[in-house]
Order: sequence, then structure tokens, then C-alpha cells
Amino acid sequence: MEKRTKRGNSILNSVNGYFKKEFFTLLFLFIGLISVKAQLSDLHYLPPLKQISNNEAIKAQSIYLSTPETTGFTVRIYQGFNTEIKRFNNLSSTSHKEFVLSNINQNGDNNITLVSNANTGKVLNGSGLRIVSDNGEKFYVNYRGRSSAQAASLTSKGRSAFGKKFRWGGMPLYSARISAMSATLGIMATEDNTQITISGYDPNCVFRKGNNIAGITDDTIVETLNKGQSFVLEAKADAANANRDGWIGAQIESDKDIVVSNGGLLCQVLNGSAARDAGIDQAVPEERLGKDYVLVRGYGSDGMERPIIIATVDNTEVYIGGILRHTIQNKGDFYLVPGSYYSGNSAGDNMYIKTTEPVYVYQALSGSGEAQGGLNFIAPVNCLMPDTLDNIPNIRDVVDVNYTGGITIVSSSVIADSDVKVYQNGSLVNMGSSKSVVGSSDWRTFFKAGLSGDIKVESTGPISVGFIAQSGSAGIAGYFSGFDTAPNLDTDITSSTGSGCVPGGTVSLSTEFNSYQWYMDDVLLEGENSNTYTPPSYKTYTKLHAVVTKGSCEFTTNPLQAYSCEPDIVLTKTADAASYGI
Repeated sequence: MEKRTKRGNSILNSVNGYFKKEFFTLLFLFIGLISVKAQLSDLHYLPPLKQISNNEAIKAQSIYLSTPETTGFTVRIYQGFNTEIKRFNNLSSTSHKEFVLSNINQNGDNNITLVSNANTGKVLNGSGLRIVSDNGEKFYVNYRGRSSAQAASLTSKGRSAFGKKFRWGGMPLYSARISAMSATLGIMATEDNTQITISGYDPNCVFRKGNNIAGITDDTIVETLNKGQSFVLEAKADAANANRDGWIGAQIESDKDIVVSNGGLLCQVLNGSAARDAGIDQAVPEERLGKDYVLVRGYGSDGMERPIIIATVDNTEVYIGGILRHTIQNKGDFYLVPGSYYSGNSAGDNMYIKTTEPVYVYQALSGSGEAQGGLNFIAPVNCLMPDTLDNIPNIRDVVDVNYTGGITIVSSSVIADSDVKVYQNGSLVNMGSSKSVVGSSDWRTFFKAGLSGDIKVESTGPISVGFIAQSGSAGIAGYFSGFDTAPNLDTDITSSTGSGCVPGGTVSLSTEFNSYQWYMDDVLLEGENSNTYTPPSYKTYTKLHAVVTKGSCEFTTNPLQAYSCEPDIVLTKTADAASYGI
């Protein structure tokens, strides 16, 4: 089955159109989206999730902290918002830390990272984690958990995860063991009095409330959370037929920033299989999505290696390997991509996905076979991705059990293979040759299995890095970089008088790009190709923007609009995402 729509056979209705426009009046203007170095952040939230039953998906759990910072610093871990439960001193590039949650409670359902039946479908005060450095130092947070035969990994997206508009994602629950599978959604508020609305799922879906697996039947769920409070949903597969996939693409909206994690504990994408595993990840809001994605295949069959694409805009066309494969007609609907669309059927083969509108892309993949499924939330590729990942700590370790580990790398094709360097415990690893990406000349991929210890990746250009591991019947996957989806176009208005008025003032952009071209009312300004531009005082115009490039990528700023200068200019901008492509 390639695609399911919500509301039985009817069309999914979404609450709002894509990207509401907001207008601001400013004298000093910042144009474009904020560029955040992916998961590397000074602040991380981990909302709690719900497993199918206590200890069945996850029992032993750890939080792994790592950083590129050479000078040690302090990180504090808070339960909910205010209760400090752990403090680590001297986190540095040579001293990563592990917080073993199993020591708090021998049960997986510790009501911190995983909640019990009783705490599902209700507002929670002391669940979820907030992890912060004392002085703004940046670090990675990777959650890993396991039971005897299952395992999962989730990498926090840091401040990139903060937002107001999301779609619920994960694997459709297609295993034959429907009584042993469920989907889960965890939400955590970053501010007081945050109203959250969940809507757009199949109205036949039902969700757990306490011990009642079908206790929530409303078509729309509305809750109010204070800072640090959380709310968890579970869609158990056998509670309703719609729970197989009717929750995928549901709209999650809030009036203040929230953080969202989702997936399945337990789940299986292979239709009719009796196997299952855990697959979870943290999402980012819609404004951080892209249209270009490169995926690297794991070890599974075509039925296990299946990307899930969720539309945010009606009539989204999906091109794979340069060929139009599908049109997702309605926002919130999803397309389950056939595994046969990869460039081959071996681990390390790749797939290039290009869409006409921004989409969520999740990757169902396998560490070995049917029983070792995993889930990655994939970052879009662009030329502003970081050039270094430092580091993935103890890649084989999942709470004191060694897994067979490996990494995937997507790199710019302008980088020589020899300039992509992988270090295992400080020693250079031979990565071999890259693979070309069918449908795109801009990207290449690498795959390396059998790694151990701390993994660092360096290059001379943009890269994204993920990892995959398995042990026996358990598999995990994680994604450590990406989500730098748009340039940091810091546009300041300055003038000799200090008035902030454009006539007589200068508009400036960041210096991180390779080329610049300014436009006034969509007309190219000959010779205006530096990072600054001074509009002539005699010129009347309504819109000013620039096109910038870095590597093979081109970015267009949102327009700077000038309506008046009597006595001061009034500047407005839309909060729409800057358009970009490759």
C-alpha cells in the first residue's frame, strides 16, 4: 500500500494553510530564517513517550551527552522544568557523559522519559527532561534505550525543535501482531499558558486515556500546558483499525513554542510481518523543513527500507531519482515510498527525494532483518549544513550492551572523497569511495559499518551524518546533523544619521555566502553583487531582496518592503520561509 488518506476514504481536512503570514514593523530588520547548527545546542527538551507496555519496548535507558567544546563545562538535567536530577561537570570533546536513567527506576516506565498507562492522555507536571548548559555552551543529546529484544535511539534537535506547527510522524503499524504495536506522540511546553491543538487525524482513531485504550475519541484534542509540562498520546494498533496509520500527518499546533517527539514503541512497517521493534525521533516545526532529501539505505529488504513522506501543502509532487513518482493531494496525507526506489538493494545505496513543497521525511530502515527496524527523521540537504560532526559518543553502546555500529554520510559533491574524514577514537578510518546520487549531481553518500568508540567526522564542505546499529533482534538508528534549512540572512538597516531610514542608509547581509545579487522590485541591479547595498535616496521602490549562493545552493531572501520615509521609513517583512533550492 503506497498511500493512505485520513478520515476513512475521505479527504483529510487540515486546520490551516501552510505558513500563516505575520507582519512586523521594525527599524532594524532581520530577514530570513535562523540558521541553527542542527542538534548542537545549549538547550534541549526531551518530551516523554509511551511504550506498548512496561519494559516491553524499553527498559534500560541512558542519555548520552557529547560536545566539540575543548574546555569542560557544566550541564544540568531537570525533570519537568524545575527539579534538577543530575549535574555533569567537565563535559568536553574528550569527556562525554552518560546519564543512566535505569538507576532511577528499574522499570522502563519511569514517568520521566516513558510514562505509564495512568499518565497517558493527561497533562503531566514532572515528566520529560530539560537539559541545559550553564553558560550557553553547545552539546548533543542522544537518548538510547533497550529491552531484551528491542531498542531505540532519539537525538534531540535542541533549539531547532522549538516551534508552533508540526505533523505527527512515524511508521505505519502494518505488522500482523496488532495487539503488540502502538504509535506515540509526546509534547512538552517551553512557556506558560501554551494552548495545544491536535487535529486532522482519521476521526476513527482512538487514543489511550489512563487504562482505557480508547478513552479519547474526540476529533480535536485541546490542552493547555505550562512551562515544562507535557502531554502524551498513544494510538494502540488494536484499539481501532484507523490506528494503523490514521494518526500519521495529524496537525499539532500551539500558540507558543513546544517540542515534539513521536514514533512507535513498538512498530513495524513491513505489511503482514510478525516482527516488531522500536522507532522514535524528535521532529522540527514546519518552517524548518525542505524540499531536497538524500537517504542512505540500511540492511533491510525493500519492505523494511521505506521512507515516509508527509505533505504540508496540497498537491505536493514527489520526485525520486529525478522521476515524478507520486502527487500527495492533501496536506497531512503521506506517501509510503517503495524500497525498490533506492539506487540498489544493498546497505549504503541511496535515494534522492525532491518535492515541490516542504515535507516531513521519515526513514524506516533495518539494522539487519525484519526484527531490527529503526526510524530516522531526515534533515533536508543544503549547502549550509555544518562541515563537522564532533562527536557521536560510544557508537556501539546501548546502556552497557555492545551493538554493531556504522555511520551514513551525505556530502556535497564539490568535496573530494579524501576530504571527508572519519575518526574512530581519534584514529583516521578508511571510508573508501563515495556513491553518486541518482537524480542529483550535487550530493554523494558514504556508508561505513563496524565502527566503535567515539566517532568524529570532518570535511571541507557541508555534510549530514547518521548512525545505525543492531544486536540480535534489536536495532537502532539516529541522525546527528542537518536542519540548517535556510541561511542566516541578518539584514541590518544602518545610516550615517543613525535613523534606520533606508534612503541614505545601507542594507547588509551575512558574509558567509559565495555570491550576492540584489534586486529592486524584482529587477536585477547591475553590479550590485556584494553583501551590502545602499539604495539611492531618489529611488522609489516597494520591494528589495537579494539572491545569494553557497556551493551549489541558491537562496532568496524574503523581500524588504519600504512604504514611507516621512519622517522614518516603515519596514515590514513576512515570516514566510525563504525559497531555496539546489
